[in-house]
Amino acid sequence: MPAQILPADSILETAVTWGEFEKHIRSALKTDAKLGSSKSVVNIGDGAGLASFCALITCDWICADKDEELPKKVILKIPSVLPMRRMSEAVPKEERVFDSEEGWSYMAQQINKAHNIEIAAYHFFGQFSHLALPKMFYAFRSEKGSEYHGQLCMEFVENTTMMSYTEAHPLKQLKQIARALGKLQAASLNEEPTSPEFNDDIFGDFASIIPKESYCAAFKPLLQFDSSPRMVKAIEDIEKILPDYYGSTLPATIHKQMNYRPVLISGDLAAFIDWQCTRHGVAVEDLLRIQLFGQLPQERRDSRKGLLAEMYNSMLADLDDASAVPYTLEEMDELYDLLMPHCGLYAAFLMPNMMKANLAMPGISDEEREKFRTVQMDKVLGILEDIVAYDDLNKKSAHKLTFITD
Repeated sequence: MPAQILPADSILETAVTWGEFEKHIRSALKTDAKLGSSKSVVNIGDGAGLASFCALITCDWICADKDEELPKKVILKIPSVLPMRRMSEAVPKEERVFDSEEGWSYMAQQINKAHNIEIAAYHFFGQFSHLALPKMFYAFRSEKGSEYHGQLCMEFVENTTMMSYTEAHPLKQLKQIARALGKLQAASLNEEPTSPEFNDDIFGDFASIIPKESYCAAFKPLLQFDSSPRMVKAIEDIEKILPDYYGSTLPATIHKQMNYRPVLISGDLAAFIDWQCTRHGVAVEDLLRIQLFGQLPQERRDSRKGLLAEMYNSMLADLDDASAVPYTLEEMDELYDLLMPHCGLYAAFLMPNMMKANLAMPGISDEEREKFRTVQMDKVLGILEDIVAYDDLNKKSAHKLTFITD
């Protein structure tokens, strides 16, 4: 990895400095208070964030007016290719999805593009005071020639945690998320999102730099963690259908192909602070991704219909005009079937390298490491088996959908 020269007072490993951050946060809050010597930063995205550094900053305000209510902590998201590159370099060279400087340069451009999409999403959803989203204090786009570095500063919400694929999250939490998703989707039906950036398909763009042979061999490294006959069969079965899915853009086009009015989705929702892949799509995609990353396989299968109903009813309840609903609950259930292999492949595709990177992290006990490994392997094996099952089911569907469109 090329050496990067950073300012002495840089935040984490980025070009954003403490001086730059302090200038922006003071301006956004309209305060004369300053950051004290006890200010600090922790990277809360470590092991989870792939397209940015997610900094939890403790401000330590000094010289504040007596009646000022300033945030003690804030989140600062700074786009960077470094977390993803480190994850890649944690695995042997022959197992990396790609490893060229041209590829990483393109990925850095896409990450900056995703950052700008996220800002557009926060501006759009910020119109709706009833939505459970953190407040954005300030944001700067990633653009060549810009005076400031790309960054997004937002409210830190106490008693919240990052969703992690190393954990099995409880159904109660998933229900809460499903209802929140319904409200977000209703907002994009009540007020049409007009930003042209929501037409971009970041996932499709990312996939375009992955060589087909790397894509089709992406799951072989799982055998290093589990070489049981069941895992061997799952990988053999998935490799038979992978060529059909290489380069698929169906998640970004299915609403057009089936003539459904789109809603605004995250596309990569792991928490309600992540909107880097926001675009037009169908409601079930976000729910699928949350389930795939957050639940163990049998719990995911058992809770499917209940979570779909939670999300759908929440969307209906928040619509200004009930006739604006794009589809019935039954049609959403059908969309779930059709998109499951595509969303499942995205989730499973990331897991071999993410597992190696996370299990190699310092400060984790052997007991924790084994727990992480067990949960992740249970999830990925269930996902692989379900992808094959849904692929077979969808081949019998009356809908003849095109996986790859211009």
